[in-house]
Amino acid sequence: MNRDGTLRVLAVGAGPANLSLAALAEPVDGLRVTALEARDSVAWHPGLLWTDSRLQVSAVKDLVTLVDPRSRFGFLNFLHERGRLYRHLIAAADHVSRKEFDQYFTWAAQQLDVRLGERVEAVEHDGDGFAVRTGRRVHRADHVVLGVGRAPYVPDCARGVTGRRLWHAADHLGREDRLDGRDVLLVGGGQSAAEVALDLMSGRAGLPRRLTWVTGREGFAPLDDSPFADEWFNPRYVEYFRELPAGRRAALLERQRSAGTGITRELLARVYERLYALDYLTDGPFTHDLLAGVRLTGLADADGGFRAELEDTVTGGRRALSCDTVVLATGYRTELPSCMELLHDRMPVADGGYAVEADYRVRWDGPDRHRIYVQGAARHTHGVADPNLSLAAWRSAVILNSLLGREHYDLKADESTLGPKDRVGARP
Repeated sequence: MNRDGTLRVLAVGAGPANLSLAALAEPVDGLRVTALEARDSVAWHPGLLWTDSRLQVSAVKDLVTLVDPRSRFGFLNFLHERGRLYRHLIAAADHVSRKEFDQYFTWAAQQLDVRLGERVEAVEHDGDGFAVRTGRRVHRADHVVLGVGRAPYVPDCARGVTGRRLWHAADHLGREDRLDGRDVLLVGGGQSAAEVALDLMSGRAGLPRRLTWVTGREGFAPLDDSPFADEWFNPRYVEYFRELPAGRRAALLERQRSAGTGITRELLARVYERLYALDYLTDGPFTHDLLAGVRLTGLADADGGFRAELEDTVTGGRRALSCDTVVLATGYRTELPSCMELLHDRMPVADGGYAVEADYRVRWDGPDRHRIYVQGAARHTHGVADPNLSLAAWRSAVILNSLLGREHYDLKADESTLGPKDRVGARP
């Protein structure tokens, strides 16, 4: 705490989670949130930021609105200040583009204490608080909030394999490789994989000769965004989920995968339509194999390309596949940021991740007057909604109330259709 009594909070990462925290903290007297971002911008998944990609949640689920509808950091105010509110309502009556939400995040960051190009190298603790070292300076803080997002996941069988024609979907739009006449292997069955598939078939970088798209899932399944599945993204359900035994939570997360990792029906329709056009309405050598229930079990460099080993999860059959290019749309995993290594041994692991309290505080052996919080890294304790934008504002408000030791933001119990007994009985 500064001599003037200001509570100093250092937010590591300036993605949507910590932007929400900083925006909600901005009007609070005696509280200062500074967000440090390693990149030179706050671009939101820039490697997947197609112009026509659509937000998968309501625009009301922005940085602040569900907690403070009167905040000047709301999406509607962004549209108003940019002079496009009416045109937006006409042009985007049933959806919002991710590109526009990315512009909104940049707009919010420009009005907050966000330091770009400051990679946090180490976080240490002494008796006076946290010392947060970047390549430019050392920041002092009473509390630290980790909001670095999840890291791209590369399957074990692909680790150690290198080459400019192998990349993760997170970097897809940054690649400049031409694909004309190449054999491309795409691995993954979620939204990012489908977006990459559609891009590969668009001809933007040249049309491949063959696209092999494999997923270990049973099919190319739609995202479950039905009303009762959406109740899992309700704060009341998070509170209920948090109180369950660890084994029960893990089982529910597995059964609720379709609400977090499926493909939107609109995108599935566009992919199918493009496949139809390429098969019957377009001249060219393009062929495709869409293989559900097939896992990548091996990958190696071979003759300037790659040799992939595939396994059928139903029959156990195996086959080898030669390809020129591999795109891994294999999702993301929560990892302890390297900057926290000096404190790693002081933070116990539970249920395969941080030991996280109800207020997103991480258990550690330091004094309670100096706390560590996490954003988007508590799925194992707080449920399927945790990494999702849906609860960003509510989670930030929970953290802020905890930091302040009082209920600055009124998080009164909004209703949930699923009562405790129904929730136990409801089957995804």
